[in-house]
Amino acid sequence: MKINFLLKTSLRGLKVNKLRSFLTILGIIIGIWAVVTVMSLGIGVQNSIVNQIVSLGSNNIFIEPGPWSEKMERRSIIESMAEEMQIKTLTFEDAKAIEKLPEIEAVAPFVIGADRIVYKDKSKKITFMGTTPDAIKIAETEIILGDNITKEDVKSLAKKIVLGYKVKKDLFGDEDPIGKIVRIKKNNFRVVGVLEEQGMQAFMNLDEQVYLPITTAQKNLLGINHVRWIVAKAKSEDLIDQAVEEIRLLLRERHGIKNPEGDLSKDDFKVMSQKETAKILSNITGIFTLFLTSIAAVALIVGGIGIMNIMLVSVKERTKEIGLRKAVGATKKDILIQFLLEAVFLTLIGGIIGVLLGISSSYFGGIIFKKLLLIKWKFFVSIKAIILGFSIAVLVGLIFGIYPAKKAADLSPIEALRYE
Repeated sequence: MKINFLLKTSLRGLKVNKLRSFLTILGIIIGIWAVVTVMSLGIGVQNSIVNQIVSLGSNNIFIEPGPWSEKMERRSIIESMAEEMQIKTLTFEDAKAIEKLPEIEAVAPFVIGADRIVYKDKSKKITFMGTTPDAIKIAETEIILGDNITKEDVKSLAKKIVLGYKVKKDLFGDEDPIGKIVRIKKNNFRVVGVLEEQGMQAFMNLDEQVYLPITTAQKNLLGINHVRWIVAKAKSEDLIDQAVEEIRLLLRERHGIKNPEGDLSKDDFKVMSQKETAKILSNITGIFTLFLTSIAAVALIVGGIGIMNIMLVSVKERTKEIGLRKAVGATKKDILIQFLLEAVFLTLIGGIIGVLLGISSSYFGGIIFKKLLLIKWKFFVSIKAIILGFSIAVLVGLIFGIYPAKKAADLSPIEALRYE
């Protein structure tokens, strides 16, 4: 029997039972919709993270507490940060020593905390950063009002503060904040400067942060002696690898770590260039995206089972039709191909609708992420997701259509014609 006749017969069979056909493909639509959306948004998140990390400065080197581990690339960002918060191996003195290396242009240690900042009858939830004057240079940002904190402020534990752009707007409006007193944790701070508007970077709103001398933050606000992380800026991109190695050797010596073989897992710190940091964060989000995609793919399996069940019902309902077609010359192969084609048609239609919905969801999801997270977002549709979606759709149609098709093909013409 000609293939074009089988195609027409299969399409006619689907048109006769439109509602049943729609219900059959619904699971496929939802599954492929979810796969395309999750993969596209996941890759969008990865690209956004990499771009934001790179925007911090290509010459930057990050020094964090805790040993290097391959598990870093498999765990969540929150889990990694929570563990590192408990490690106290880095100190302000480490940062001072790193600053003296010939490959290094600037160094800024950081401690971090969160609380409310109060000015008169106004208050705002903020993140406070204890650091040094070089933090502004490393971040490649500018003070638009007043001045930066100074090295003398750090030495004397001065209670001075530089406000992020939005903190200034929310607390002072159009009022000049320079010289005014704000309060954090019952400590009064004199405003000495305001930073330019910076927006979101690495999923942190820099305009809702304040900067103060690291020693003041350590002693007066946090009650600690260690630092949370250190950022060093190499003098040039060509010196980054050399600077990373020199920092490792210096910190091993300072921390009394004997590690002649250079095994990073034996260190009590990790040193990463900008590219390494972006790669790790990208891997973490990639694994998370893969996990979500796997969950979404389950819907495709459920949809496949739905196709098989409804196709079995269809075989039972069309038993007489199958018997009649066999009686007038249709072969077992013809019946098998017809029902397989019906299953594949259903999944392909579901695949097309699912892909179109997935592309729409990715577009509008990106707009929502951009507005909610205040980040730069480039619309992206994963071609891999589309190919994967269509491939799985056809595969599901074939796999779950084989049993009903075979059952139809195996029917005896005489028994089928007698079926009531």
